[in-house]
Amino acid sequence: MTTTPHPAPAAPRSDPAPAAAEGVTRVAHQGGPRNGTVAEVATASLSRYLVYDGPRWIGVYVRTDPPRSLATPDGPAQVWVSVHG
Repeated sequence: MTTTPHPAPAAPRSDPAPAAAEGVTRVAHQGGPRNGTVAEVATASLSRYLVYDGPRWIGVYVRTDPPRSLATPDGPAQVWVSVHG
């Protein structure tokens, strides 16, 4: 019987995931219409509330208290939760 060698599994990334571009914050959405999505949002547009008023998304999110971050393939993201569940 002949066996075929399997390639070695890929090594974990040794380099850290890249940071978001300057002036941009990664936001991980929890609940609401964007649940589970990560978006890069202009830091200047973030305040107490993150409001999507269409045309694609409609929803209001707030930063978790205390603030939390989530590791994503693109780097850490701040967790924001829907005020509507």
